[in-house]
Order: sequence, then C-alpha cells, then structure tokens
Amino acid sequence: MAHGLSDEDVGRQILGIFVRNKVQASGTLRRIHFFDVRDGDFQRGINSAVANRWITVHHRDRYRYILTDEGYAAGRQVGTPVAAQG
Repeated sequence: MAHGLSDEDVGRQILGIFVRNKVQASGTLRRIHFFDVRDGDFQRGINSAVANRWITVHHRDRYRYILTDEGYAAGRQVGTPVAAQG
C-alpha cells in the first residue's frame, strides 16, 4: 500500500492546483480541475483547505471552489513558478 498523505498534505495539493492554474484571489475552479487528486483524498483535501481558510465552497454549487485572499497568499509563498524551477 502506498504511503498515505496527511490532511494537510492533501489540502496543499488542492491549493497547488489553484496555483498551477494561476487563479487569482476570489477566482474559482470546478471539480473537474482536481482530477489529479486521488478520489479518496479529495474530500479530505477540500475540508483541510476550507479549515485553513484557503478556499470556500460556493454557496449554491458544491462543485465550485473559490480561492480566498489567505489561500492566494499561501499559494504564492509555497508555489514556485515552473520556469523558476528549471
């Protein structure tokens, strides 16, 4: 069995997808953007990201996630542009 990720790690995966898609604060992504996150970890990651106030779930569409100002700031701290990694 593969090593399991903590809730915090999966929450960071969710945040990383917002960073990779260059979403600004108050920007949204739909569930389809998160297929890189394993199904078994997805809800834990969403819950962790909400608990950390990185994202919120849209009040009418549970499959739409909104990046908060705190999430944007956290993503800029941990997210490194791909061009800078090379």
